[in-house]
Amino acid sequence: MRYAIEVYDTHGLRAARFDSVPLMEATRTAPDRPDLIEGMLPESVAGLGPGCRIAVWLDGALFCEAEVAWAGPQWSDTKKLILDRYVNFHEVIAVRAERSAARQNTRVTRGYGHERIDAIVKDIISAAEGPVHYLVAHTAYPDGAAREYAKYLARKTPGSELETGGIASGQWVETNRIDASRAYAKDGDTIAGLRVDGVPWPDLRLMMLDCEELSRNSHAIARHPETAAWSAGRYAASGYALAAEAARQALQNLIDTNGIHAIELNPHRGYDGAYDDRVDAYGRYIGLVYGGGECFNAAMVELGHSEVYLYKDGRYHVPEMRLKEYFSYTRACGDSVDSTPVTLSTFEADHGLFDLLTALAYAGGCVWSLGPRADVRFRTAAACDHVLTCDPLTTGALLASDGAGIVNTLYFEGNPILGPVEKTYLRGESADVFGVRARNFRHFGIAREDDADRLLNGMLDDLAYPEAAGLLTLYHGDAVFQVGDLVELRGARVRRLDVPLAGEWGGRFTGRLVRRINRVTHRFSGRAVSTTLGCTSPLRSVANPLYSMTQHQGSEQSLYQFRLDDPVVGLDSGYHLG
Repeated sequence: MRYAIEVYDTHGLRAARFDSVPLMEATRTAPDRPDLIEGMLPESVAGLGPGCRIAVWLDGALFCEAEVAWAGPQWSDTKKLILDRYVNFHEVIAVRAERSAARQNTRVTRGYGHERIDAIVKDIISAAEGPVHYLVAHTAYPDGAAREYAKYLARKTPGSELETGGIASGQWVETNRIDASRAYAKDGDTIAGLRVDGVPWPDLRLMMLDCEELSRNSHAIARHPETAAWSAGRYAASGYALAAEAARQALQNLIDTNGIHAIELNPHRGYDGAYDDRVDAYGRYIGLVYGGGECFNAAMVELGHSEVYLYKDGRYHVPEMRLKEYFSYTRACGDSVDSTPVTLSTFEADHGLFDLLTALAYAGGCVWSLGPRADVRFRTAAACDHVLTCDPLTTGALLASDGAGIVNTLYFEGNPILGPVEKTYLRGESADVFGVRARNFRHFGIAREDDADRLLNGMLDDLAYPEAAGLLTLYHGDAVFQVGDLVELRGARVRRLDVPLAGEWGGRFTGRLVRRINRVTHRFSGRAVSTTLGCTSPLRSVANPLYSMTQHQGSEQSLYQFRLDDPVVGLDSGYHLG
């Protein structure tokens, strides 16, 4: 397995790259736990300290990335304890980098009535601020461009046509009102020269894009701080300017080849009901452009000329437009949210994103995980991703059974306004063996008993039984295993010592040794790599499910102060929060 460890300075520039280090470990964990990179670098890196970043690549794919929290060069003739090994070096450049999970667990406030769980998951992720996203099946251009055009056709209605002579009402305008005869690509993400209803329009800034700048300006400096000291001539000769010109030419080619058949301005509205993000600080209109059955915005991402850009972390995006699907267009990928037939009658979301995904996973018989690029995988807990034969010459296995967190009785309270639902859930076979182990569980997202039954029974499928913990060590390393994968263990010497209970994990893995990976650690020493997989129960997505599902939910007092006529809320009879 090939690896590379890259160090980036506080400006985001790569300061060093190593394909061999004395000793270092990189660990990715469950979504509610921090990722960690720590160990020794082979030589000093100028400017290394807090604020720098370290990225670990395995076989050309990003494994994890974290910000340096501590860096300590040391000089002496004594041995140093690095990780779990005493190392005899005269000079040691030790470093520790961490990535907190809490930064991406942003609060989401939405409401749903009679919706499938997979649709709720996509909507919640779309509504969450920040780069967390799901993936849709994508191959290459023009797959994504055609997909976005089809989405536009599906949401377009006669009543949402843009007004004549202004942009204060309506959303879209099409060929019969657009004069694009003088339109041209001003740069990779801006079109100039448009006329609508015979009136010249300001420049049109394409949403979701951020291309390189043609000249050294404030935005170029913000993207690449090192250019602040450059001359205009040096920037014009740089790779940044060349990439910017390539992007401009690509957009111009889309205009010349496809024509401009429709323009859709950003429909996001503020609390007062007015559009609040369709004119930027430079006076440009903001929107999406379509022609020849393609969306130009998506095409520019697919063609590799633009990064996906979330202005203000996407807070001015309409969740129903599913704009985060643009992240899928950067590469070939498959659907990361499995289709599930399970429907919730009512679900009120006022929690952290991760908390909601955990509850929805239990309610739908699913599990979820977060990839290194903030992509969510939400999948049914059925088929295993890997079958691992435990050969003692290549693999070490420690299969633990941890009963400390068993909860087989839950006293549930649901939403006190829309319910209330109060019910006790007991898993009898577990209580008979381990005794009654009870906890209170209040979740204000649930207001109906049928929804509570789905959620609580799904939780007890996992929590009522000892955690299937343990460690798997691959002595020669393997990059194929990811956090969230299900692994079936086989081998003549590998066996389970504790007695399985009826109904354990919903009966999904009866007679099989199945574990879910909740931690992946790669240890690097010279060219050698070993891999250690931390294990948990097959249905467990986060380390502390009960806490994770309720830690960020609104208080009961705040629910009673909830105003149904608050424009921030927009609660309708279908329990849909806008």
